Order: sequence, then structure tokens, then C-alpha cells
Amino acid sequence: MEPTKRIFVNTIAQYTKAVVNTCLSLYTVRLVLNILGHADYGIMSVIGGIVIFLGFITNAMVVTTQRHLSYDYGSKTAPEVRKTFANCIFLHLLLGASLLVMLLSVEEPIVSPSFLNIDDGRWGAAHAIYKTVSAILFLTFLTAPFKALLIARENIVFISCVEMLDGFLKLGIVLLLPSLSIDKLIAYALMLLAIMVFEFIVFSTYCITKYPECSLRHFSHDINRQQIKRLSGFAGWTTYGMGVIIARNQGLAWLLNYFFNTIINASYGIANQLFTAVQFIASSIINAMNPQMMKAEGLGDRSRMLRMAEQASKIIVCMMAILFIPLMVEMDGVLHLWLGNIPPHTTLFCNSLLAVFLIDQFTSGLNSANQAIGKIKTYTLIMYTPKVLLLVIAYMLLHRGFGVKSVMICFMAIEAIVALARLPYMHIMAGLNVRNYIKTVFIANFWLIAFMLLLAMGLRHISDSHYRFLATIPLTCLCGAVFAWFVTFNSKERQRFTNIIKKK
Repeated sequence: MEPTKRIFVNTIAQYTKAVVNTCLSLYTVRLVLNILGHADYGIMSVIGGIVIFLGFITNAMVVTTQRHLSYDYGSKTAPEVRKTFANCIFLHLLLGASLLVMLLSVEEPIVSPSFLNIDDGRWGAAHAIYKTVSAILFLTFLTAPFKALLIARENIVFISCVEMLDGFLKLGIVLLLPSLSIDKLIAYALMLLAIMVFEFIVFSTYCITKYPECSLRHFSHDINRQQIKRLSGFAGWTTYGMGVIIARNQGLAWLLNYFFNTIINASYGIANQLFTAVQFIASSIINAMNPQMMKAEGLGDRSRMLRMAEQASKIIVCMMAILFIPLMVEMDGVLHLWLGNIPPHTTLFCNSLLAVFLIDQFTSGLNSANQAIGKIKTYTLIMYTPKVLLLVIAYMLLHRGFGVKSVMICFMAIEAIVALARLPYMHIMAGLNVRNYIKTVFIANFWLIAFMLLLAMGLRHISDSHYRFLATIPLTCLCGAVFAWFVTFNSKERQRFTNIIKKK
């Protein structure tokens, strides 16, 4: 299949998965919140957040594995690719086991009154959740290299099918919860663990039977100290970058728990669920284009790689703006239908995190471009370190009596500064044409965002009903899509999309 067609097919597969899983996830959150209650949902959010705080290492290893495999597919032979994958597997096993031992050894000081604010009768459940989520993290580590291989192989369709099945399974266990007589919070966590076991078996079995680079016969012979060192260096700086983001997000959750209680953690947890759901949609573009970007860099075609990064940013911002802006304007109504009983500050958290995500997407393609180049140490230090400053600022604001709104405003401001800083950096390091990037991504999407805001705000005044959004959001999205097609995208882009659709 031609690269452009493959990107199109993979994007459709990822986008379909994103839509299905977003709907399933949002409905599942409503059910879980009603079944567990705000307090228990807050416990799941804060305990799970502490453990998943280390899950960024898993994501870093996925990025590392996928980047090096895609690069090798473009520049090296099959045996070299097999050796790269074997060393990635070895690193995942080593780091996963080390993290699991470390997490279990520090359980007592973490799940304690000195660190967490939890009702006295729920400490037993909190310890059970901690152990279960630690096991989920370990299985995620073991599954990660196989998913990275599928991305590098551009077999996005299989990943999308399995992850859609994951969404249906999670909905199924939630529907099963009310009929169980045991502690529902513990039962929910254990069933999530069972789903993770199922995913590991499916991904590993498929890759081992289908791809020769997964051959276990050569595993011990392919382990190479120099290659492990090279992979570890890339993974280390990727881990640092993702660690800063997780530290910021989970650190903010801890600050909210410290200054308030688990109810506000429930609000922040709901917003993060929404944030995670919409990330699926953005990943539909990045996951489809990343392998081609890495291969282009591996073949020495940097100009094509940068063009793809530019297009990825433009398309993601366009898609996110069409979806986010009417959703943000009508967030109160959406939450009322979604959750029924809305915890305090939920609307503020949801809108703020969506705005933060949209701001970051304006230059998100440049992240992938830098990963393709492989020189990430300086980039990571410059682009990620400032993000953790939010915790210092948030503590000072909350300590002085300011509300959570001031914290979220600072959140958005820091994200905007970092997003803009990527432009001059990539111009110096990779020869990015900043003027053309601003014209293609920023200016083109500015008019779309302005149009969407004016239309959504105007339609908001047609009725005072909580269910007004059932009409205004689809209408705004439809008008935004038409505007994007004729204004945001130029004639060449429209023609290219039309040709791909006709051929498929």
C-alpha cells in the first residue's frame, strides 16, 4: 500500500476507535461515578494517579521502541530490526520488574494518613487498589513493546480493533458491578486488571506469530550492551519529558487533595477522563503519521519529514477546534446529561484541560519531528522543564487563598509559552521554515477558531434548556467542518484528500 493511502486508512481506523472509545469512556465514567460515589471515585483517582505517575516510563519506552523500529525499517536490514526489538523487550522486562518491586516496597508510606486524605473506613480498599493498579502498570509495561511494533509496522487497524474491544469490556464490567456483593471499588479494580491480562495475551501472541522480528529463538543472542545503552539514553530523556507532564498533572491532584478533599479530586479526575478520551482523537493523526516521519528521517529526507509534522499539527488543531469549541461553550449542559450530579469545579477543570490540550496541539507535530531526528536531550530540557513550574505557582496561589481558577489560568499560560518555544528551536536545529509554519498552522486555524467561537456563542442564546447542546453542538461542528474544508485547507490539500477517498 502506498504511504499516503496507508496513512489515510490508519487515520480512519484510529479515528473510528477514538469516536467509539470516547463515547464508551464518557458513559462508563458516568456509571462508575454513580455506582462508586464521589468519595470512592476520588480514592480511585488519587490512588491510581499516584501509581500511574510512573506509567510515563511505559509511554517513554513505547515512543523509544516505535521510533527506533520505524527508523530502522527505513535504513537497516531485517536482522538489525530484530536485534532492536529484542533489546527493547529486554529493557521493558527489566524496568517493569524494577518498578513493580519499588512500588510494592513503598506502599505503606504512600497509602497512609500522612500522605493522603481518605475516610477512615476506606484504608483497606485503598491498599487493595494500590496493589491492583501496580499490577496493571506492570502488565502495561509488558504489552508496550508489542504495541510499539504494531505502530512501527503501521498495523494501526489491529490496535484500533483491540482497543475498541477494550472499551466495550470496560463498559461491561461496570454494568456488572451493581450485581456484585463484594466491595465494588475493589471489584472494579480487579476486573480492570483482568482486561489488562487479556490485552497482553492478544498483542503478544499476534506479534510473535506474525512478525519475524519477534522471534524468540534469537532473543538471548541479540541482546547487545551498546544497543541497550543507546536505547536507554533515548528512553531516559523521553522518560524525563513525560515524567514532568505526569508530575505536573498528578502533583496538581495532590495539591487539590491537600488544600481541599477527595470531592475536588473527583472533579479533577472526571476532567482527566475527558482529557484522556479526546487524546485518542489526536493520536489518530500522530500514530498514523509517526512511522512515515521516522522512516523519512531514516532515509535522509528531512524536508518531507518536516512537511508531515506541519500537516499533522494543522489537521489535529483543525479537528480539535471543531470538536472542542462547541463542547466548551456547552460544557454545563453536557456534564448535566453525562453525570447528572456534577461535583464542584468540574466545568472549570474540563474546559481548562481542553484549552491546554488545544494550545499544545499547535506545535505537537514538532515533537514527533524532534523524535525522528533523535537529538532529544536539549529539546527535552528546554521544552518540558518549565511545565513543572505550575506546581510551585499553584502552591503559592492556593496557600495565599486564591481559587482553582487562577491555577488553571497559569496552567494555560505556561503551556502557550512552551508551545511557541518549539518554533525557534526547530528552526535552529532542523531548518524549520517558521514563517510558512505560522501561515499554514496558526493563521489557517485562527480563522476557524474565531468562526467556531462566534457561531457557538451565538447559538447558545437560542434556549435556556440544559439539553440545548443536543442541537447546537452538532450544528456548530457541521458548520465548522464545512468552513475548514473551504477555508482552512487549501485547494491542493482538498484535492489530495478527495483523490485518496475516491481511490479507497
